[in-house]
Amino acid sequence: MPQTEQKEKKSSSNMPLIERGAMPIVILTLICAACVALLALTANVTADARAEQQQWLEDKNKRLIFPKSDAFPAESLEDAGEGLPGAQVIDFTQQHPSVNQVFVAKSSDDVSGVIIQAASKGYGGSVPVMVGFSNEGLIVGVVVDASGETAGLGQRVAESNFTDQFKGLDANDTFGNVETISSATISSQSVIISVRTACDAWQSILGKEAN
Repeated sequence: MPQTEQKEKKSSSNMPLIERGAMPIVILTLICAACVALLALTANVTADARAEQQQWLEDKNKRLIFPKSDAFPAESLEDAGEGLPGAQVIDFTQQHPSVNQVFVAKSSDDVSGVIIQAASKGYGGSVPVMVGFSNEGLIVGVVVDASGETAGLGQRVAESNFTDQFKGLDANDTFGNVETISSATISSQSVIISVRTACDAWQSILGKEAN
């Protein structure tokens, strides 16, 4: 190839894009638009799946209490009990301010029970406790978030050796037979207080007077 042609070819390849005409810009614009459209389409297609996965993770602790339930709709604290057949509607923000969450456990359209979360002060701060109640009023499970308590001591209140003591007890129980964890009395008592609070809230929904 003559040297002149090589120089012209090299010069053309180094030419700024804007000087090559409109076609390259149009092509780049179309490519960018196609990429954006594909990203938007992917986001829309996977949105439901991602939302379902996120909800599944959020419901992890609730499934520990009601493993056969597949949905846990939240109740408004101002109108707690509205989603429970035969229950009274109670304003927990006024009557039970230590209660911070209420969920109805459902299997398909059937109500399996209710989960009430309350919190009281432990050794390291507030200790959230989820308490699950069957439709008959028995405690079916307790899940404790003791992440703020002392490792190896207070955090032991989240272990099944402690929480399983509440299973099967009536919501009217005084929990006098629940053994606290040695060297973690404050954390243990915090959980007991929260379970008692959840029981009182559950009884108020049922129209019963708490002890």
